[in-house]
Amino acid sequence: MEAKEMKNTSGRTKDRAILFLINNKSFIILIILMIGAQISSQGVFFESSNLFSVIRQTTVMCLMGLGFAVVLGAGNLDLSIGHMLGFLSVIYALSSLRFPMIPTILITLLAGCLSGLANGLLSIKLGLSPFILTLATGQMFRGMAYLISNGESIGNLDSYVQKIGQGVIFGEVPITVIYIVLFAAIMSVIMYRTRFGRHVIATGSNDNAAKVSGVNVDWIKIATFIIMGVMTAVAAIVVTGRISIAMPNVGDGMEMDAIAAVIIGGTALNGGKVKIVGTVAGCFILGIISNLLNLAGVSSFWQWFTKGVIIIFATFIDARTDDFFKNRRSRI
Repeated sequence: MEAKEMKNTSGRTKDRAILFLINNKSFIILIILMIGAQISSQGVFFESSNLFSVIRQTTVMCLMGLGFAVVLGAGNLDLSIGHMLGFLSVIYALSSLRFPMIPTILITLLAGCLSGLANGLLSIKLGLSPFILTLATGQMFRGMAYLISNGESIGNLDSYVQKIGQGVIFGEVPITVIYIVLFAAIMSVIMYRTRFGRHVIATGSNDNAAKVSGVNVDWIKIATFIIMGVMTAVAAIVVTGRISIAMPNVGDGMEMDAIAAVIIGGTALNGGKVKIVGTVAGCFILGIISNLLNLAGVSSFWQWFTKGVIIIFATFIDARTDDFFKNRRSRI
């Protein structure tokens, strides 16, 4: 009897250890990666200039990843965000040439809100698959970006546009650090401290059960698409300022980065679980890997290949996580 009790205790300890590793895998991977980066780069990685470069390059991914985590948490998928980013960047640049800064930002945020609303309404109200629908709307955003920009990049932007993306605080720290911390905090409050956040999780876990409980599932799903659109607009404002130019194709492939970062961060691929801070960690994991490959002079073609491997790995981990929890529940 005592041996059986010891075995059960050992099993519970093992389960808790596995659960801890699963829930914090992004931070563990990030720490290991940073140590490895410092060693492999012969001390270059932790130089302030390189660290700040990683932060600047990762900010846009973080902003879009935060929005994507909410969409995924509700059981949705948005594959249009890469092309939406290019579209909103063009909107922002053209608006900045015609209006003062504050109206320009509001116009861009409104455009992002309407873009997300369109995705949500078409997908939910027409009963279309988000996977197919957002692939189609992504092509529409791409087409509109090229149409309104005449297929050309837009330069000669206002100095305030550049300051938003390139500004520094405390002498050399990128101002984009504030954006990451601010929006991660906002999204954390929304997801973990509000009824809306609880309804998002409930919808992603089981939308039928959520409906029975009185949750307006359709509105919740549409709202997550709107949040995604707004966060993409913020990302467009930042990336346009950072590169000092608006390009219609600036967001090509960003949806893949967002998917990888969000899943690595611990958000469930099938919905019902959202990890906000984990998403930021996942974004920095991808950012550091890209930085290491750049420092090593590796071709961008191999960087694309590496991102594909990471997405496969992240999906595999997500599937194994689901299996672990199912087996754990079956033993209770």
